[in-house]
Amino acid sequence: MPRQVDVSGTREEIDFWNAAAAVLVKQIAAEQEELRKARRRIRRWDWATTYRRAREKRDDAEASFLERVRPAVTEYQPVRNTIEARLAEREAHARETARRAYQEGERRRMEVIARFREWESRQQVADRPLSGGLSPREMAANGDNPTSWPPEVQAEVGDLAAWWAGVRASVRNRQASAQAVRKIAEAITGTAAALEEAGRPGINTIEARPSEVLRGWWIHFDWSDLPPTARLRKPPKVPPGSVDENRWHYQLFLTAEQIFTVDSSGEFGFAHESRSMIPPGGYGYRYTWFKQSIEQFAEGLIHSEIIAFQALGRDDRLTFPMTDHADPDAYVPYVEAVAERAAAHFRALIPGQL
Repeated sequence: MPRQVDVSGTREEIDFWNAAAAVLVKQIAAEQEELRKARRRIRRWDWATTYRRAREKRDDAEASFLERVRPAVTEYQPVRNTIEARLAEREAHARETARRAYQEGERRRMEVIARFREWESRQQVADRPLSGGLSPREMAANGDNPTSWPPEVQAEVGDLAAWWAGVRASVRNRQASAQAVRKIAEAITGTAAALEEAGRPGINTIEARPSEVLRGWWIHFDWSDLPPTARLRKPPKVPPGSVDENRWHYQLFLTAEQIFTVDSSGEFGFAHESRSMIPPGGYGYRYTWFKQSIEQFAEGLIHSEIIAFQALGRDDRLTFPMTDHADPDAYVPYVEAVAERAAAHFRALIPGQL
């Protein structure tokens, strides 16, 4: 019996099986040696015999071998039957164990998915209009602080105090974000007006891999003095197990440089080089300018998201606004600093402030 086969049995049973297997192997080995000798004799005789006669002798030798080992095989057969029955029983038990483990895993998986969907539904409560027409988030933005809530809200969110504190925190973050976008847009618009009035000093002709030639100013940003983002890099409080803790991404990218452009119609905007493969999935690249309006650039600079990859039960990635989950004591100073630093870079282009 091969040693790698793990068959359950008593010590006495295993010793008996091993002894029976050893006897069988010894008997077969002896008869195989006799068969090899017979084959060698037949090969020596082949030159004096016909092919047909040699084949008959080989067939006779092999038939004789089988006949001689048959008693040993027959004697070992009960042992083999016992072992195969034990193996079949063990395999059946392993399959049943695996089946139950799979079912339990699926049950737990579905529970996690259900809890995650309940969590997603709770996130939507803040934006559902109530009987008065306003949503809880709109009420928080107005400075309202209700002392009671409809039963359906309480039933869905559970801890009303914690939920309402989160809604108010998100409003504070959203307001700070909107204010930061306005500050950047106003600084850019003011800079554009001042540059236009001064005759566009310092404007350059910008050529790169895209075929289109631009007119504008390179803006090189320095973000080194911003508040640290460690406190912003925390995932939403989703149910445990719904998203792998290593599959969160925090979109806090800030561009290092942009081209502040003005086109032939006098409209100011932004551009940076972009490339795409040609054909899609191929080996060549097409280079173009990715263009944005002043408003789009300002929003993109402040825009921040939390992205979950491979959420349980979802094929696509999930994106959450950082404003709705970040601590305002960390988020508000950060976006205010981004806005102030960005505005300073643009104001530096105005004549007399270079």
